[in-house]
Amino acid sequence: MGIGGLAVAPGFGSAPVSTGDTGRFGGNMDFNEVVEGNIVYLPVQQPGALLYLGDAHALQGDGETSQYALETSMDVEFTVDVIKAKSIAMPRVESPDQIMVLGQAGSLDEALRSATTGLIQWLQQDYGLTLPECAILLGSAAHYSVPNLAGRSVGVALKLDKSLLTMPRLQ
Repeated sequence: MGIGGLAVAPGFGSAPVSTGDTGRFGGNMDFNEVVEGNIVYLPVQQPGALLYLGDAHALQGDGETSQYALETSMDVEFTVDVIKAKSIAMPRVESPDQIMVLGQAGSLDEALRSATTGLIQWLQQDYGLTLPECAILLGSAAHYSVPNLAGRSVGVALKLDKSLLTMPRLQ
């Protein structure tokens, strides 16, 4: 079971958004990795963040092509931590085994570029990898999926196994 919609308020000057919209603030991402035990990171752009969640799914495959997964209701327990002095460009998800970035845009090409850029940023910021090291790692171990094809924006997730990040540095 997972949450399809999870977001914070968009930045000042942004156009009003509906609960079906997505962006760097999160939104109706419909990413089937937003499940119990995984950590979701969102870039806070407003005082207090103004977190919202909803769109519960009992089951959802990749793509949510029809705008519907197996919709349900659920009780949700969660904790919120603010990580100060940390800047991220888009939603991130961390499972016990993977780090994932969700790129959301008007086309699959843009969403793919966004997800790739976001994961490179994560690898450089938190793991100290250089751009050439990121290129080698992603070129040999990246896993892309398409969580959402329905709606005004589409989503592409880029996943990387955490076990690869504990290996000795690339030379």
